Amino acid sequence: MFNRGLWYREWRNMRWMLLGVVILFFLGITLGLMSDADRWNSQKEYYESSEFLKQQKENPEFKTSDEEMKASLTVAYLAVPMYTNFVQDEFVDYMPFMFYFQVEMFFTLIKVSVFILGVLAVIFERYTRANRFTASLPYKRTHIVGVKMMMGIATIGLSYLISMGIGLTYFMSHVPKEYIQLDAPKFWVDIVGGLFTYLLIFLVAILIGLLIGSPIAAAFVAFGVMLLPSVLNPTLDNMYNFIWPHGGDKGMSKLLRFEDYVNIFSPFSFESASFGAVIFSVILSVLMVVAILILYKKQHIERSGYLFAFSWVKWPFLVLFSLFVGMTAANLAVTDTELGFVGYLAWGIGATIGSFILALYILNKMRGLFQLSKTN
Repeated sequence: MFNRGLWYREWRNMRWMLLGVVILFFLGITLGLMSDADRWNSQKEYYESSEFLKQQKENPEFKTSDEEMKASLTVAYLAVPMYTNFVQDEFVDYMPFMFYFQVEMFFTLIKVSVFILGVLAVIFERYTRANRFTASLPYKRTHIVGVKMMMGIATIGLSYLISMGIGLTYFMSHVPKEYIQLDAPKFWVDIVGGLFTYLLIFLVAILIGLLIGSPIAAAFVAFGVMLLPSVLNPTLDNMYNFIWPHGGDKGMSKLLRFEDYVNIFSPFSFESASFGAVIFSVILSVLMVVAILILYKKQHIERSGYLFAFSWVKWPFLVLFSLFVGMTAANLAVTDTELGFVGYLAWGIGATIGSFILALYILNKMRGLFQLSKTN
């Protein structure tokens, strides 16, 4: 596991992408938080400017209240909850200061780079046939993939923590302490949850690369997994509204807490301050590491290029793919039409069955759909 030659080889293979991940974390988080600090100061200076004071006097109907100005400058959340159920009472009417670094381009590219890092670890190696050379090396397979994971996890973890630490230190030093009123539980949920979100994305890319033998097909499947929250959350919302139309705020709060478990692949997307979703992320990360070690050890090099690296993957894949399509179709239908619960289910079940049959036909009849793929 700690053989110098093995570590050097993996470093040579991944060094440029590792460096890219480090740079993007710095650009997306550190510089993003610095930009937010400058924006906070600009906003405060604007409230104190003669131009703003003049507007306040000339347009009393649209006058900004002192409470609203104070709230907009108060730093209470790293990621402001989108639903008032989870916002402190003092920020229900007036929203606190919002960090914009989470919607910047570089922040989005962090997620992409972490995913690509996982792709390079297994999928790209299979695409270039380098896995045949790897199999001939005098190292245990578990050691090889273990080094890949440790190198990636260490890079992601250290880059995230250092970038966040530098950025927050800069932000706190440029904002007066009286405006810092962080909700401590929610703050730590966002910080720890964000770290494991990136680790999960990295591990998912490796896991899919081990299950799907075709590099191009694996890339599409991994992309679909990243879209899962945007499909599953609306499905849960629609089912809740149909089954419990009078659930009220209490019922909605329970639903949103549950949806936090779905949002583990989206950084800083947790609504509640509960650590349940974070603990779930930790457990899922450990299970993925174990699964990767087992699958990498049991993989067969001769199946490289097959659509499925293991024959048993075919049917679970078809079922999950069909459910994904069915939920997407039902959500689109209920958005464009006034469907009832029966109609919603009919769309979902019909699309699921139809996509299952179509996917099965494609797998059995259409060879060469993906580059380097073979039907099982």
